[in-house]
Amino acid sequence: MIPDAHCHLDQLEDPDRAVEEAAAAGVGPVLAVAMDAASAETILALRARHPGGMLAGVGLHPSRVPELSPQEQEHELRRLEALLEDADVVGEIGLDYKDATTEQAQSRQREALARQMDWAAARRLPVNLHSRRADREVLEAAIGFREKTGLGAVMHWFTHSTKLARRCAASGVFISPGPSVLIDPRTRDVAAAIEASILLVETDAPVVYGDEGAARPAWARRVLERLAGARGVDPAALEEIVERNFGVYLGRDRSR
Repeated sequence: MIPDAHCHLDQLEDPDRAVEEAAAAGVGPVLAVAMDAASAETILALRARHPGGMLAGVGLHPSRVPELSPQEQEHELRRLEALLEDADVVGEIGLDYKDATTEQAQSRQREALARQMDWAAARRLPVNLHSRRADREVLEAAIGFREKTGLGAVMHWFTHSTKLARRCAASGVFISPGPSVLIDPRTRDVAAAIEASILLVETDAPVVYGDEGAARPAWARRVLERLAGARGVDPAALEEIVERNFGVYLGRDRSR
């Protein structure tokens, strides 16, 4: 099975069918990450209907922060913290300086990220990280989290720089390329160079990828097969590596 390390299952028109479709394609479990408390509640309810087929992330997406007043942000964080007992992962969390354009908004994003990473450390949960126009800052946070806790951290869709990918490999921080490898040669080249020991795959469904349309979790197989071709390896061998890496990320494989 090929795990989908990052998607927004609750945003699909028929998420139950998407999980079943993914399983039929040999994709699973599907890790659905949250945007806010309402999203997290929906995801947890979905997971209850698909035991073994999906995992649930609980977190406040950084792009939500500029939309909220400080009081609303605090309310969201408290609601999310109350849901952590049932979470598999803390995410999607991170920094997004495209949406946070003022120092005040960026500071609030940093505060939310630090608080949620503290939750993850205290509850021994891995983190699923978003980064836009803040790559180095989020990567430093991921490295610090790994060094402090030994827990899993994944930089989702982090295919901008082979140099930063090498830093991830040196620190044991995972990277999950997505369907952009199907349409973007530069992204595919970076993804092909990612150290095998930190490689995962994702779909970020239902994000739209050019003429490819809206992604679905079942696309994780397409992503893996395109990556295998770019890396010049057998897809079955890469599937085995990615599946094992996902277990390490979740803390279910302590063999390395």
